[in-house]
Amino acid sequence: MIRLTASLCLFLRLSSPAENPDGITVSREAEPVPDRRCGLGGVLPTEWPAHLGLRRMATDMFLRWLLTLGQFLRTLLTNLCTGVGLFGGQIMADTFDCIVVGAGSAGCVIASRLSDDPQRRVLLLEAGGDDDDPRISTPASFGALPNTRFDWGFRTAPQEHLSRRQIGYPRGRCIGGTGSINYMIYLRGHPSDYDTWQQLGATGWGWQDVLPYFRKAENWQAQGESGLHGYDGPLTVTEQAERSPLTAIFLAGCQQAGIPFNPDLNGSDIDGCGYFPATLRDNARGSTARTYLGAAVGRANLTVVTGATALRLVLDGSRILGIDYLTGGSVHRATAQETVLSAGTVGSPHLLQVSGIGPGDRLREVGVEVLHDLPGVGENLQDHLHYRSRWEIEKPLTFFGRTAEQSAEAQRLYAEERGPLTSNHFESGAFLRSTPGIAAPDIELLMIPYFISLGAPEMRPPDRHGFTISGFPTRPRSTGRVCIVSADPLDRPMIDPGFLNDPADSDLLIACIHAARRIVSQDAFAELGVREISPGPDKTTDDALLADIREVSSTSWHPVGSCRMGQDDTAVVAPDLRVHGLEGLSIADASVMPRMNTGHPQAPVIMIAEKAADLIATRA
Repeated sequence: MIRLTASLCLFLRLSSPAENPDGITVSREAEPVPDRRCGLGGVLPTEWPAHLGLRRMATDMFLRWLLTLGQFLRTLLTNLCTGVGLFGGQIMADTFDCIVVGAGSAGCVIASRLSDDPQRRVLLLEAGGDDDDPRISTPASFGALPNTRFDWGFRTAPQEHLSRRQIGYPRGRCIGGTGSINYMIYLRGHPSDYDTWQQLGATGWGWQDVLPYFRKAENWQAQGESGLHGYDGPLTVTEQAERSPLTAIFLAGCQQAGIPFNPDLNGSDIDGCGYFPATLRDNARGSTARTYLGAAVGRANLTVVTGATALRLVLDGSRILGIDYLTGGSVHRATAQETVLSAGTVGSPHLLQVSGIGPGDRLREVGVEVLHDLPGVGENLQDHLHYRSRWEIEKPLTFFGRTAEQSAEAQRLYAEERGPLTSNHFESGAFLRSTPGIAAPDIELLMIPYFISLGAPEMRPPDRHGFTISGFPTRPRSTGRVCIVSADPLDRPMIDPGFLNDPADSDLLIACIHAARRIVSQDAFAELGVREISPGPDKTTDDALLADIREVSSTSWHPVGSCRMGQDDTAVVAPDLRVHGLEGLSIADASVMPRMNTGHPQAPVIMIAEKAADLIATRA
């Protein structure tokens, strides 16, 4: 009955006239129109029969609804009589050796590496469309990508410690995933991050274990310790070819404030200030979609399906047989010896839970049959909450106020792979320790050489000359969860990062503001005509700063940990990335990280994918 109810909900989603007011037909290859209500896929317009010649009139829409209802009831009656599931006998089925769910930063790596073997048939499913929009490829345009068709458009649950605000939560929805809309920063973290993973039960994931996989991925073109980097991998990591003059001023201010310059913030010692390497190739975005998948898409043994919304995993006892997914208005089933979830920190636990895998009590509350009680699914969510300190400057050193001619010149230079549009703007930053003697830096500062908006996920055009220094605790102690709200796989999950649940994170955000102010007070900034805008010079006490943090702080787009790797009862995957208690199912994305790294998740996610490909290749 539960399965029937969930399937009836899916039918109503597919047949509702409101979903397709113009009777648009979408092919399997077409990019889906996102339904902003749903959590793991845009609802595709139903493929109405063209020969009916229906017009956009209320009567016609009613006839369409009746036609689809008749098809649904016929399928339902057939399946009830034969004793198979609702979609049994109706699903277009395909068989592969390996299915990868999610073509994000991890999924593109895994599909590419596994399909290196021409005998291994690989299916890569992506809910979104292609990544061929110039806003994706242009580094300076990343701020225009949230709240577009390339973004799931999630929002968090009201945050208790952030004035009950619901925070925009960008997650990539296209080939390349969040790696196609993010800031492109490549920071692996501190070596102790990975030794901590091992101490938490992730055996074989210590620093010396994971370093070869970082190196395997990298085509390192930045400064750094040569023995710690790779030089012939697919992923180009470099520094920006052209930088803002404010970047040099910031680094000078850091050094005047006693923060040493560090030529390699991906080295064995990441303390200090320096340039932030980025995943750029030929001065354009170099996501894993372009650097890995781009070289593999022509292979006969690799099938990539876009516009494919994952519905549920198919189980036979404790074995995962494959997945049901929606594309082009039809439900398909793919089966394989090994299924790999790379749907991300939101998507992977969501898919597990709607499939009946997760905390039993919570699944039963929303009407999902519990097929495998796994309490840790969706728990342990961690994210970097950042605060943006902003200063206005009198000296015209930013893009604000540029003329049409100057904008056209920037476009012309970009066509030659140079100029200001080749920068992701996050050109420099610093790692600091709030107190001496701690194992690793616990504060990260990022300098953005223009005056940006507060709170919103998108970077709005600046309204004055200025700069921004963003900061966050590197290893936040606050945790939250991702959980489904119904049995309908198209409903959005509830995302609760639990921001500032632990007061230690509040203290470190306050320390970020103090550190930024100390840097800007140095002589390096003296000639700019600096004026603090936020938090503002009137906010002098820690209580006043915390009040401002609660009002305007936001996510850094770094969710991790919701399918934690480990060996205890609350872990979701074992160190070999297989889901505890199930056969034929692995997870490889940011969700398996036991703890946040002292940096940004992009680099460790790619490392995880490289290691996952080696592990999976031995069993699929």
